[in-house]
Amino acid sequence: MKDKILVVDDEDSLRMTLKMRLQSSGFDVETAADGEEALEILKRFSADLVLLDINMPKMDGIETLGNIAEIYPTIEVIMLTGFADFSTAIECLKKGAEDYLVKPIEVTELITRVKSTLRAKTSERAYHELQQQYMSTFFHDLLGPIMTVDSTIEHVIEGKSGAVSKEQAVLLRYAGELSDKMLARIKEMIDLSLFESGLVNLERKPLDIGIFADMMCIRYEILAKAKDITLVKKVDKNLPAVNFDFDKVAQVVNNILDNAIKYSLREGKIHITVSKKVDEVHGKKEEFVMFTIKDNGVGIPADELPLVFNKYKEQLTPKPSDLKTTVLGLAISKHIVEAHGGKIWVESEVGKGSAFSFTLPVAASS
Repeated sequence: MKDKILVVDDEDSLRMTLKMRLQSSGFDVETAADGEEALEILKRFSADLVLLDINMPKMDGIETLGNIAEIYPTIEVIMLTGFADFSTAIECLKKGAEDYLVKPIEVTELITRVKSTLRAKTSERAYHELQQQYMSTFFHDLLGPIMTVDSTIEHVIEGKSGAVSKEQAVLLRYAGELSDKMLARIKEMIDLSLFESGLVNLERKPLDIGIFADMMCIRYEILAKAKDITLVKKVDKNLPAVNFDFDKVAQVVNNILDNAIKYSLREGKIHITVSKKVDEVHGKKEEFVMFTIKDNGVGIPADELPLVFNKYKEQLTPKPSDLKTTVLGLAISKHIVEAHGGKIWVESEVGKGSAFSFTLPVAASS
């Protein structure tokens, strides 16, 4: 398969020259005259590398680089710059560009740099895939024995292997609880490994958001009641249907509500809001359905907020804290939401509670 390259430059002659030379070197090449056009092309053209000019009309190279880094983090970018923009090119490297070339461009050097960058990208991807495959196999290998331990404990507690004393039953139930926790953690790690490997396929179907929200709340009303917590639900009328994977998005809501109930104080309130939101994306207005789950619990420390959705949060914030959130569940939630084309974020203050929000794009339903 040919490596795909997008050339973005407002100089017609340079753009066409680079396209022809890259094609003659065996690359699949598309071109764009400015940043806005480039972002539109990237929606359908899965580029491996972008050659990006800094000075362009409409959307310049720096703004375009920021958008590519955010939306397509796996795409490599090489900046094209005039000599006067040398310091700007260095700044682009700090913002995620892999390399830069100064105009006038010597084509042989360009081809060498492009091939070198793509080789490094391929090697890194192969290593990452091997690592993810190993981790997935490792956790699957753990899953079987622990499930056997879990079922064996249940078998003994039920007296199928002979009479069990009350003291023995208490110890066995405790062992069973620990086993269940291990199973839950391993299943989370398998899910995370699959998402990171790109092996998760979303089963999207057009679903009524209001009905979905009602179904999510039914289960948690019972759990909240046990802690004297009130669920307050507000769902806007006439919300558009959205194409989404029911089970995966339910997993996101479950993760957030589990945390909300766990860290809320008794007799507290959890507000669940579902509304329509309009955001500007690349200069165009797009519709989203937004879920917000707000509690008035203990809140999250400010230094932990940037790491809430990071799977390494426990290692990056090792200090003991009763305010830590469930790490893997939220890391998985971020993958699920972003796989749908949405965003997830949190606002929180210690002692005042937390508000987790995520969006699902309405456009995905068409």
